[in-house]
Amino acid sequence: MNKSYEFRQILGHLVIYIGFLSTIGCGAALQSVEKDKELGRDTAKQVETAMGIYQNAKATQYVDQIGARLVEVNPDKTFDYRFGIVDQYIPNAFALPGGYVYVSRGILALTNNEDELAGIVGHEIIHVSRRHSAKQMAKARVPGLLALPGAVVGGMVSESLGNLMLAPVAVMGGAYLASLSRQDEFESDQLGQQLAAQAGYDPSALADILNRLNAFTEAYTGKKRIPGFFDTHPSTPDRVDRVLKDAQRISWQRQQGVANNAAGHLKRLDGLLVGDDPALGVFQDNNFLHPKLNFFIRFPPDWKSLNNPQAVFAVAPKEDGLVVLSLAGQGTDPTQTAEEAIKLLYKKYRFTPSKSEATTIGNLPAHEVIYVDASGQEPVYMNFLWIAYQDLIYQIIGLAPERYLPLIRETAISFRPLRDKERATIKEARLRVVPARSGESLSQLSARTRNVWDSKTTAIINGLDEKKPLKKGRLIKIAVEQPYQSR
Repeated sequence: MNKSYEFRQILGHLVIYIGFLSTIGCGAALQSVEKDKELGRDTAKQVETAMGIYQNAKATQYVDQIGARLVEVNPDKTFDYRFGIVDQYIPNAFALPGGYVYVSRGILALTNNEDELAGIVGHEIIHVSRRHSAKQMAKARVPGLLALPGAVVGGMVSESLGNLMLAPVAVMGGAYLASLSRQDEFESDQLGQQLAAQAGYDPSALADILNRLNAFTEAYTGKKRIPGFFDTHPSTPDRVDRVLKDAQRISWQRQQGVANNAAGHLKRLDGLLVGDDPALGVFQDNNFLHPKLNFFIRFPPDWKSLNNPQAVFAVAPKEDGLVVLSLAGQGTDPTQTAEEAIKLLYKKYRFTPSKSEATTIGNLPAHEVIYVDASGQEPVYMNFLWIAYQDLIYQIIGLAPERYLPLIRETAISFRPLRDKERATIKEARLRVVPARSGESLSQLSARTRNVWDSKTTAIINGLDEKKPLKKGRLIKIAVEQPYQSR
């Protein structure tokens, strides 16, 4: 789990902002409202492709209803709002220009009542309403593509990986933005709290979820922050105190919520997928297993890896090597796919391969193409391998100096069908809500309910003191592991 958290910071160097910059220009003035809407629509499509939208009708309807209540009391009617749950286990929430607001299933799992969720959604609505996201996009700049020398590498990677890297939130969500300014954050906290209060929610609940986010961060990484919510929502030591003080100055009156009470809120979370989504494939150490597409591949040990709906990435420890596995499309002839790619790359860059030959990986037809970019201080090898398997063409791209070529080769030739015994090892975890027995400890409850979270994690997620005995009937969120069921 920590491997993916750390990888966000590395892969962040690979994300390119071409889609945004072509629309708004680097350092450009704030665009029109219509441009906000257009950019939001385009980016939302990339969010859906790159991150995936979590398919849970009960939870989705719940978020929609809370969002609609907040929008109704928002005096700014500039935008129409849409709400979605991204298929991401890291606690996160972000907003796109034009009215697109997303929460992750990870942050849903951290909430203990509707007030907390309303505080988060209200905060994001203000980011849209005050056009903070659009302002930050206008300040965005293109980062370095990869810590590799060579004049051709950037263009080749951009062309070859295409939308895999263009997706603005392909990494962890919200990475496409420079960190929002402290002033923008203060404004979204204050106005978001007021918005929540006007809709009948407790404005102090935002402080509770911020505290839990901080505790979750430290418990899972040993650091003060993780990629996710705090990447685009910088935390300051006095933020929670300030939120609490602001809440005391807000006059509000409780209104019946969508879920009526905390128990109703938790009921809507019951069954939520927690942890990685096995349908997208899972890492077991450096082995990657994909039960839906039925394949296995082994990435280099100690390389930092990340899986998203479009591709699986692995980056060398010094960020000077990259391997990406993705789908190139339907088909049974990898040579045809390779020849089309060669023509395209020659047309774009007048660059010819040093090697192009048909081969086999196991008993699967394949085609390998190698380019060498010697324009920098150290030659960079660009290896492309296309493999035909079950009427699909898989594409493995390796970018690295010569010293990494054996590792990249080993990764490529490890691709094979998934074995039944490997499939049987794939598990999924679901959030379950269970009542506590009088006086039992969290460890006792966990043993009784097969909770896979440790006591510290369970305490954090439920906002409890790990050492205190539980009260009878207290509803506790746990995670129960079960064999993966293909959906």
